[in-house]
Formats: sequence, structure tokens, C-alpha cells
Amino acid sequence: MRTSKKPWWVSFVEEMVMNPDFAGYIGGRMEVYSNDPGTWYAEEEVRFLTKKREEFWEFRERWDFHDVTYDELDMLKKEIAEKYYEEPKVGE
Repeated sequence: MRTSKKPWWVSFVEEMVMNPDFAGYIGGRMEVYSNDPGTWYAEEEVRFLTKKREEFWEFRERWDFHDVTYDELDMLKKEIAEKYYEEPKVGE
């Protein structure tokens, strides 16, 4: 059982990007879990899709499996939306 005073913890899951139009991208989701006892499933997923592989991996290593506050969670969502969710340009 987790015993954090912070209400959430996050986990990053990478998924295979199989469409050849998106070659070079990494994609997946940040899953958001509650630290309340008895909560077994992610309560939210935040998608990412980016070509910034090295930068994203550093970001993920900094936060993966960490407990977070509401403010930290909001900051993570904003950073993913602004930096790590790119609309792919098909045929690029």
C-alpha cells in the first residue's frame, strides 16, 4: 500500500507507433493513479506523441512512478500538451 501525502502518482507507458507516416515518433500515455487505498485503475490518461525522443525520455525519467500534488499534476499535463504532443505531418 502506498502511504504518500500527495494525492496522485503517475506512470508513463510507451506504445508502439506502427503507422509508417509517423516514423521517428514515440507515443503513449501518462497514467494518473490515486493514492487512495483500494484504487487499482488509472483515473486519467494523458497522451503524448513526439519526435523529441531524448528530451522526452529525460522528462519521463524525472517523473515516472513519482507521487505528485495537484499543482504538479497540472504542470505535467501542461508540459505534455505544449512540448510532447505534436500533430504529425503525414508524408513528412
